[in-house]
Amino acid sequence: MERATKFGGRLITALFIFAISLFCTILTGVGALVIWLASRIGSLVTAAVVVCLFFAVLTTVSYLLTIRESIARFRQELETVYEMADHFRNGYRWLRQQFGWLFGRKE
Repeated sequence: MERATKFGGRLITALFIFAISLFCTILTGVGALVIWLASRIGSLVTAAVVVCLFFAVLTTVSYLLTIRESIARFRQELETVYEMADHFRNGYRWLRQQFGWLFGRKE
């Protein structure tokens, strides 16, 4: 058991270091892209806005193509859960009304 715990801790540590490294790499890459574009355009602010708009369009396209469908499916499943909870609640109320005399309750 102790060995499995050590392995799990090492795995989590490795994943954490990987995530931090990936974040730093992406941040450095975007910074380098902005600086390179600024050297071509001649304006740092314009280069930052262009890169920002590029990532905004990329995010919007990825949302429209992939994430929106998953969110719609999740909403549909969540509605099903709410419907089932409502059915259980109504069934419980009916049972309580029918057999409440067994527990000494009058409603």
